[in-house]
Amino acid sequence: MAEEMAATFHEQAAEYDRTAAFPHRNIDALREVGYLKLTVPEELGGLGGDLSDMAAAQERLATGCASTALAVNMHLSMAGQMARNWRTTGDERARQMLNDIVDGRVILMGATAEPGHALVRSTGAKARKVEGGYLVTGDKTFGTGSAVMTHMTSMAEYREHPEGPHVLVFRVPADRPGVRVVQGTWNSAALRATRSDNVELRDVLVAEEEVLTSYPVGTLDGSLLQTLWGWAMPTFAAVYLGVAVGAFEQCVRDVRNRDWEDLPYVRVLVSECEALVETSRAVIERTTREVMGNDLWDSLSVQQGMARVVLAKTVGTNNAVEIVDRVSRIVGTPALRPGSVYERAHRDVRAGTMHPYNNSDACELIAATVFETEVAPAVPPRLDRLA
Repeated sequence: MAEEMAATFHEQAAEYDRTAAFPHRNIDALREVGYLKLTVPEELGGLGGDLSDMAAAQERLATGCASTALAVNMHLSMAGQMARNWRTTGDERARQMLNDIVDGRVILMGATAEPGHALVRSTGAKARKVEGGYLVTGDKTFGTGSAVMTHMTSMAEYREHPEGPHVLVFRVPADRPGVRVVQGTWNSAALRATRSDNVELRDVLVAEEEVLTSYPVGTLDGSLLQTLWGWAMPTFAAVYLGVAVGAFEQCVRDVRNRDWEDLPYVRVLVSECEALVETSRAVIERTTREVMGNDLWDSLSVQQGMARVVLAKTVGTNNAVEIVDRVSRIVGTPALRPGSVYERAHRDVRAGTMHPYNNSDACELIAATVFETEVAPAVPPRLDRLA
């Protein structure tokens, strides 16, 4: 399915990038063929894909349109997290939302990032307790998928928590009063068609039952390792790797058309690209199996598990940059033509190194873990194992 959709999306990807228009038609097509229910359990009408399936499919989808794949990644990873929660706890609200995804009524996305805050460990948004829930006010960046979302996951700090300031992670309908996508705030050279505009929250009512989890400010939360980090990091890597794979595959076709297959310089760079692709796939696949098998929290500390999934994202995204750089050296001036698959890939993969966890934050976490230095206090997962 991803292969067929990627081939279709490839035809319009340059135009979406040129105009920075969100690919609504692509999302509609993915909904129609059932791709948006990839990570919903089969018994609920979904395709029953796990994290490994999602990573493989998303890599292939990204070869056709990077912006479409990244926007869809938010939805699929959240649906997959919800599916594991439903299998483990039997939560009725999760089951109903998964059913709504199957019926095409729900598209999920997240808006958690804020300038000046350690990702997930702190947030500038504030929650004020009211009867039955909280009123949340704050400003979020990188609202990827906000153009089509029906429900949004975000977070805010509740300072008056009896155990000290806590981060509340919540999900609310996108049409909830006080939620506003600030159009025109996404002006990027990379992934232009994601329309990752800022999201504004102004006294948004969050009911108690809409709070997914909470944890002390400044901590590494084990439940987020089981959900957000475990599902997002390896699949982000897969998307950016897919962008590079798309450019590499086009490069191989162009090399054959030019009869350059026997040029020593070309052969060296092509073999290096192949090694980078397969190395990335191996690390991503290992990590997805560890997440699905509960290994990252069964046998490792929360920080060790976090470092492991962040490493997968770092390897995938940095290798994607290396692949595209080699491809550009092979094809020469076509890599500079505006709107070409090479020029788009050159811009898009570089966003991967800045996409949270960005390279600098990843290096801090990974190195500290190697040296057995605590980067922040850890909170154990709420559930020991997930089904």
